[in-house]
Parts: sequence; structure tokens; C-alpha cells
Amino acid sequence: MIKALFFDLDGTLLNSKKVISDKTRTTLIKCKEKGIKLFVATARFPLLDQSLSWNGDTLNIFDGGSYYNGGCIKIDGIKKYFPISMDIVKNIVEYTCEYDKLNITLQLEHEIHAFRFPLEDIDYKTWGVNTGQIITFDQVKNQNTVKILIFYANLIDSNIMIDEKLVALLRQYCKNKAQFSLTDKGKVIQIMAKSADKLSGIEKIRKILKIKKDELAVFGDDFNDMEMLSAYKYSIAMGNAEKEIKDCAKYTTLDNNNDGVHHAIQNVLQII
Repeated sequence: MIKALFFDLDGTLLNSKKVISDKTRTTLIKCKEKGIKLFVATARFPLLDQSLSWNGDTLNIFDGGSYYNGGCIKIDGIKKYFPISMDIVKNIVEYTCEYDKLNITLQLEHEIHAFRFPLEDIDYKTWGVNTGQIITFDQVKNQNTVKILIFYANLIDSNIMIDEKLVALLRQYCKNKAQFSLTDKGKVIQIMAKSADKLSGIEKIRKILKIKKDELAVFGDDFNDMEMLSAYKYSIAMGNAEKEIKDCAKYTTLDNNNDGVHHAIQNVLQII
């Protein structure tokens, strides 16, 4: 019996317009009415009211989640962070700053953001970050970094892939030190603490809930979802996912623009 569902957001629960469709929303509410716990498992930071303009009705559908790719978990309104070692952050920043136009965002505890290159005000709104949550690199000092993002332009509109040499360098450096993930078809590097990934975040929540691994299901579409899709009996890849991600999952559903989450809950999990 399924007792909890975990959803990646972008490319999974959200369609290409970055919203939950009405059909999928209705399905989630029916699951909640059956007593099933609903969680997000996302690379985004916890303030989804800011980054996705979710109102209280949407926020209340969910019981918490794993954020920053597992760098933070939230359940029963309580957040716990898993920061990256300060020495590792310093070295990654130094390596990346060898590339003149490559931007870096340090996502800190309490949802503070530091950008190597400031963005336009309109771009901060796209990120869902308020000006009061932005500091300079010089102001970071001893604050804990939860996730590092490396990208060109403002990330959202970037069509430039990260240089393969830097990808290889950082991947090798992070080995046994931090979690490294190349996402968005090679345009974004995401780095978290060694103890932080979506799977570990889900496992922490699962143990708090005291449920078995076979009593939850996970949904995802990108490379940072591979570990969680490989770990559970009920794992579902979206139809828009790359073949490697689909190969990790036990099931594949329709794509995120055709209510793939609704389809899987109804026809694969058969819980409504």
C-alpha cells in the first residue's frame, strides 16, 4: 500500500508552463484525501510561494519535501540543512572563476543567495528570489552553503553548455567530497554536500514517517533523479525523460505536458 509520493518539480509535476495542471491537481487532492502523504523532491529552494507563485491552497497539498537536491529537508514545518564544506566551496569557486563569463550562485541556509555576477531585477523575480535574500560573494564569509549552481547568463534562458574541461575537473574534484550533477542538457552544474542528494533526502523523510521503502513512490525526469528512481520498487520516469533516466525507473508514464503524473497514479499505482 502506497503511503507517500515524492515528486520532482520541473519536467515532472510541472508542465512546460511551470504549473500543475488541473487534472493532476485534482488527482493529488484525491490522494491526500486518502491519507497519502505528498512531498516534493526538487533542486529548487523551499520557498515555492516565491519561485513558483504557489498560493496557500497549493502549498497545503504537500507535507514538505527534499529541497536543493537533498541539501534541505522539510517536514511538519521544520527544516534541516546539510551544508557543503567551506573548503570545498572555496575551491570550486576558484576553479570556476577561471572562466570569465560563467556565473556561480551559492545558495545558503535560510534561502539567502550570493551571485558571482548580479542579475537583472527581472531575472531575480524569475528565480523567485527577493532582493532582501541576495548578498555579494564578499558577504558570504562563514555562512553555510547548501548548494552551488554554475551556469551562463541568468540560467533560465541560457543555451550555452558548460565547458567539458570544467565539467571533467569538477566531477573529478567532487568525487568522494561532494555530490556533483550535470543537468539541463549540460547547461547547469549542481553541487551539494556529500551527504545530500534527492535519495538521501527522501530516505530521511521516510524514516521520520516510519514507512517501508515499498510504501512510497517517486517521480522524476532528469539526471539528478537517477539515484532515487533506481532505489524504489515504485519509481516512475516521465515520458519526456532521457533514455538513461527511463532505464533507471521501474515504470515510464506520459510526458509532463500530458498529465504523466495523473496517468501513473491512476494506471500504474492504481491508488485512486
